[in-house]
Amino acid sequence: MRKLFSTIIKLTKKVVSYIFYYTGVTGYILKKKLSNKTVILTYHRVLPVNLRDKSFSHQAILVDPANFDMHLSVICEYFKVIDTRVLLNGDKECEPRCLITFDDGWRDNYEYAYPILMKYNCPAIVFVPLDYISTNKTFWQEKLGYLMWHASKLDSNKSRALLNKYGIDEICKSEGSKKQSAIIDYVRSLKARTYKQLEEIKQEFLEIVDYGDGSYVDKHMTWDQIRELDKNGIEIGSHACSHKILTELAREEVISELEKSKTSIENNLQAVVKSIAYPNGDYNDVIGDVTRSEGYMYGFGTEFGHVDESSNRYNLKRININDTVADNKPVFLATLIGIF
Repeated sequence: MRKLFSTIIKLTKKVVSYIFYYTGVTGYILKKKLSNKTVILTYHRVLPVNLRDKSFSHQAILVDPANFDMHLSVICEYFKVIDTRVLLNGDKECEPRCLITFDDGWRDNYEYAYPILMKYNCPAIVFVPLDYISTNKTFWQEKLGYLMWHASKLDSNKSRALLNKYGIDEICKSEGSKKQSAIIDYVRSLKARTYKQLEEIKQEFLEIVDYGDGSYVDKHMTWDQIRELDKNGIEIGSHACSHKILTELAREEVISELEKSKTSIENNLQAVVKSIAYPNGDYNDVIGDVTRSEGYMYGFGTEFGHVDESSNRYNLKRININDTVADNKPVFLATLIGIF
């Protein structure tokens, strides 16, 4: 029933988007609503569909390269694509503007998104988590998904007991993409757990699964790749160090995360780091104060919305983009405008 309701909602949005687009309503709303405003887009992964059976990232952060190409074509048609140098400069009566951002520094940003950005001559910002660059480390979500997936393939009492302990023994009886999606959804539901609890769960599965290097698809960029982006007009920003939610850390830890990541990126690139995207978008006044005191010009969150010269530069609103909300031009434009 829940899946049916979701399908109906998605179909309704698609129909309304097409009606608005082909009757000119979308274009009218865009000009009226977004004049003097900037739309900041949040991308995470640009990953081909044929590689997703090897990834344990949730669909909420996935975009196919063909869709990303379409997005840039639409953006260039309707918006002025900008970088942070003019983000909040307060131009009067300017055309709608767009800033493209990427969180997490995934390797596929270099392999698939970067060539498309160059094709359209579009600037962008890539926010990188320091502790994961040029390493085989993987975010806990992808790592735990990988471990649970491989545990489900083991025919042993230990694996069955562990899957039963976490209530996923039934979903692991399904096959292929259905099982993979169910595991990914389950892992996503664990976000409320503490880091200590998540580490304990990972260790339990590591006792029965040989992790090795994990999935090669779910890795992050190297410094050489990041330097190439930097040399070709892609701004590199901070995504802190550990990718832990900053609002859950003590002030001293937040200072360390922001200072260390900024300094290390600047030393590696010989360039000034102006911006940070907060992991998971979590923000409070303490985070804003530390961001300011550490010398950042901008801080990016995940709250939906558009920005202008009056926006809080240390908690800038963005619009998250993935294939489920932006797989065609009318729906993509409706998403950017905020019709839904």
